[in-house]
Amino acid sequence: MGALFGIFEIGKSGLIASQTALSVVSNNIANVNTPGYTKKEAILETMSPEKTRAGYIGRGVTVRHIRRKYYEFLQRQIYTQSQNLGTSESLKALYTRVEEVFNEQAGQNLSGAMNEYFEAWQSISVNPDERSVRTVLLQKASSFIEVAKDMEHQIEDVLQEAEDRKSDAAGRINTILREIARLNVQIKQIEAGGIQKANDLRDKREALLTELGSLVDFSYIEDEFGSVTVFVAQRAVVDGDIVRPLQLDRNIEGEYVIKVDGQDVTANIHGGQLGGALRAEEEIKDNILKPFRKLMAGIILETNKLHQQGYDLDGINGRDFFLPLGVTGKDFSQGASITSLQVFDQSQLTLHEYEIRFTSASAYEVYDLDTSTVVASGTYTPGVTIQFDGIQVQIDNDAGGPQAGDYFFVSPLERAIKDMSLSVSRPEEIAAAVDPAALPGDNRLALQMVSLYQGDIPALGATFNDYYRGIVTTSGSMSALA
Repeated sequence: MGALFGIFEIGKSGLIASQTALSVVSNNIANVNTPGYTKKEAILETMSPEKTRAGYIGRGVTVRHIRRKYYEFLQRQIYTQSQNLGTSESLKALYTRVEEVFNEQAGQNLSGAMNEYFEAWQSISVNPDERSVRTVLLQKASSFIEVAKDMEHQIEDVLQEAEDRKSDAAGRINTILREIARLNVQIKQIEAGGIQKANDLRDKREALLTELGSLVDFSYIEDEFGSVTVFVAQRAVVDGDIVRPLQLDRNIEGEYVIKVDGQDVTANIHGGQLGGALRAEEEIKDNILKPFRKLMAGIILETNKLHQQGYDLDGINGRDFFLPLGVTGKDFSQGASITSLQVFDQSQLTLHEYEIRFTSASAYEVYDLDTSTVVASGTYTPGVTIQFDGIQVQIDNDAGGPQAGDYFFVSPLERAIKDMSLSVSRPEEIAAAVDPAALPGDNRLALQMVSLYQGDIPALGATFNDYYRGIVTTSGSMSALA
């Protein structure tokens, strides 16, 4: 009877093992479209044999464990591709919006408004004494200014979207980090002793890591207990059950920077939607917004230089056509600040941006960010006045004075478009003549203005139109390559 029961037990073990294996296969089929699910496999092994007089006799089969069909190399490739996709999605969305700003068939037509303004000067060169022609110039100039202001506002809206994307991504990242830490604890508890495998929990964690990859570039290591340590921006943001969330903090420019444990790690984030938003924001500012402001500042500066040399219908010269360029500054110092900032000579302006860098508490250098050169240097004393390229800056102590590494940002471009307006208000104030004795028929200043707009501008290295076309081309290239 014992032998007979042994046969039954062996058969029973085979049925149970096969039933378990079929259940695993059925579960695989049921979850074929479940995101993050990993195929499972029943691993069979012979049961411990029974010793008899004739020798050891097998007692059947058992399911040793359920194994995940997991390939770490492939999974890491998935993480990498997820990061690349997240980066591309952010870049494409933001760059496409910038391209739309410069799409003159669908939106504002700056090129058309600019050419109409230039052509209005051409009309004055033909009829310098006609009041109606002068009125048209004022109207075209005002329209040109409004189009430029609207376009700058749209570009700033795109930059605000980048800020919103940074905030949204950081929020979701922190949620994922907390969930990974929770799963670390559960997996470690289940797999303690090395008997069971927390397969479904591991699937959930892998899915979270894949989503994390779409949001930010990261790396991770797994310890012998099944717990993972996740690194973002070279910082351990998950270590077992400990979470160090990403913190958003605004810098002096009002932009979000990313911190971990209070340390700024923004420069170490490159991938995923967060990295894409950071990169797009920087490239839009450097390659689109700054050149656009430089274009408009160049038109203001060069037009005023020439207009001041001419005479209006009242015989007055020295007038500006546009409101002269101003200058803005930002303090990157805890111990000192800019107390006075102005343009003292418009003719010396270069349309460059600068940093006044302190190499020690008592020494500074004025660094031209466009040419990467030092244009002035000196010894600091509280209240010192620093002059360079037509700009005058006064810096004074706040609390302790400046320290080595402190700097102050100075720019004639940041508010060039926002503050752009006409300085002349009446048609008679437009200068078209070079000789007051030849009024009202002298058109020579107007002809020089036409030549100015048609010729190369040294500060831009191109004509106004060509420089603008370069910005349009850049916006299209950025969108196409995203």
